[in-house]
Amino acid sequence: MYRHGLIWIERVGSRPATSGRVGASKNGLNGRAAPAKKNGAIRSRPVTNGQLAAEPAVKLVGVSKSFGRRAVLKSVNFSVAPGELVEVTGPSGSGKTTLLRLIHGQLRANAGLLWVGGRGLHRRWRRGLGSLRGEMAFVFQEQRLLPRLTAFENIVLALQVRNLQVPNKTIRKRALEALESVKLADRARAYPHQLSAGERQRVSIARALATKPRVLLADEPLNSVDEANGALITHLLEAAAVAGTTVIVATHRHTFAASRILRLPSEKVVTNGAKRPAINGNGHANGHQNGNGNGNVSSNGNGNGHVNAAPSALAWWRLVIPARERQRKSPKALRLPLWRRAGASLANGYRLVVLNGLRSWSRDARLTTPVIGTIALLLMLCGTLALVGIAVEGAVADQASQASIVRVYLASDATPDAIAALKAKLAADSRVASVTFLTPEQALAEASKRPGLDGLASLSSTNPFPASLDVRVKLVTQVAAVAKSVQSDPAVDPSYPTSYDPDTYSRLRHFALIAGSIAAGIMLLFAFIAYAVIANSMRSIAASRRQEVAVTRLLGARGWMVRGPFVVEGLMTGALAGALAAAVVAGAYLLAVRFEDTIFVQVLPGVGAVAVQYVLAAVITAGLVLGTGTALFGFRKARA
Repeated sequence: MYRHGLIWIERVGSRPATSGRVGASKNGLNGRAAPAKKNGAIRSRPVTNGQLAAEPAVKLVGVSKSFGRRAVLKSVNFSVAPGELVEVTGPSGSGKTTLLRLIHGQLRANAGLLWVGGRGLHRRWRRGLGSLRGEMAFVFQEQRLLPRLTAFENIVLALQVRNLQVPNKTIRKRALEALESVKLADRARAYPHQLSAGERQRVSIARALATKPRVLLADEPLNSVDEANGALITHLLEAAAVAGTTVIVATHRHTFAASRILRLPSEKVVTNGAKRPAINGNGHANGHQNGNGNGNVSSNGNGNGHVNAAPSALAWWRLVIPARERQRKSPKALRLPLWRRAGASLANGYRLVVLNGLRSWSRDARLTTPVIGTIALLLMLCGTLALVGIAVEGAVADQASQASIVRVYLASDATPDAIAALKAKLAADSRVASVTFLTPEQALAEASKRPGLDGLASLSSTNPFPASLDVRVKLVTQVAAVAKSVQSDPAVDPSYPTSYDPDTYSRLRHFALIAGSIAAGIMLLFAFIAYAVIANSMRSIAASRRQEVAVTRLLGARGWMVRGPFVVEGLMTGALAGALAAAVVAGAYLLAVRFEDTIFVQVLPGVGAVAVQYVLAAVITAGLVLGTGTALFGFRKARA
């Protein structure tokens, strides 16, 4: 009895064993009725004797695969029914592994049609491949366990990426049961490098079986294991087939109780009359499997029973009521409440992305240290140049606003009448917008507000600032003419008549231009060096993570599950680099402000606490962006 799709099917009786070349029949299904096709998917339909023919779990029609000029598979026609155990045998290099990789979607056929679970892999090859792999499992010949995870964690990861809605407690229970089934429960905390080749192979088998796939592909599953463990693995795979899993095993020679054997490179199918075991409560096998994958399985109260229903005994409700509807009504198949499934999804997503990302980041600390240092140095330079740029921009803007103001210094012996006459003369000038008189006390108070000048008053007992007239000129181009017109006035100090300096403004603009050019050059040079260092570091990280990315994708993980840990690593790297750079920039600003009073020079004019906060926020944000971008660059390298 098999459950597949929306129907339940009971296969009745047995057929005589046959053998011959695949594809001899018209439909390419080795004597079975041709399934109807709709939108590229194979559907079930009645056969002549009144039974229902299930769509094949795997179907190949004229599949060919070549590597360069070397043809590995030539026009293979083959189909595997749900719950069937099939062997693919042949010598090394005959294409056994290539065939399994084609079915798993790791390779694309050069020609022919290939369906797995009703989905065509011969068109739109990669689209939907992740969800399809979520229903399949692959036992690799080289095991492909993640070296950073223990045996137990390898199985937990496979279960998490398969179904996020399963609670973590259930996942851990399944993982432990899977290890117990291969007699490795005592090695749950061992890393792959601490396991022997045979133990790694058993963990790989446990990882595949724990996910309860619909299709299980095993490439030399008995490789590197002794006779006792080989018998255990054989028993587990045969039991999976009895439970309804489609099992395709690639092996050098016939070993399993397979219903059929595909021999390569001859592409011949041999129907095997061996018995397929049904598993009883004592772990022993009994029952019968005929040559077409149709079996009569006995079952009694001890787990051994017999199902051999005639067509007339076929329950009508099994044909009328869809399997999914029956599953909803079955108490054992009741799904968890929505809130529990949502909570399990969030928790598993957090473990897959955040926790795995943090773990990888801590383990890659040796490789990420150069990246952190490079990004931090780049951000420190950017932050410091930003403060200097703000100061220069403020100074230039202040100088531009002050350029139209000329301060006329009055002589110490100037009489009030002379000062009034000079003020009236300037006010009458059409080029002047306003004239303001400043006493020595007002000039001292204004100077005390500027860093570095407030200490001048303490150097002498007298006020060093004379009285003056602040003259605002309407046009900057007329400042020189106005300053020259008052130099010979008797109220003006002959030794230092005005504050006008024809070279100050031009020098400041020239300095800003040179400083900007130097800063841009330094930034470009450092950006090039940073890119080189980051790229090399990311190549190292990608090389160390390439196997992890490949295996996780082959386990059926969605894109965000693979990309997410890299993003978390990048955020951690960028946050640490940005925080380090921000601390250095803030320290430099505080140091500059501390020594302004000592050197009587405003180092960062116009730069206040608010401007510094914006710069620090920009530095940290830039660190997060750079770190994330660098990690995604490494992910692309690893994925490629």
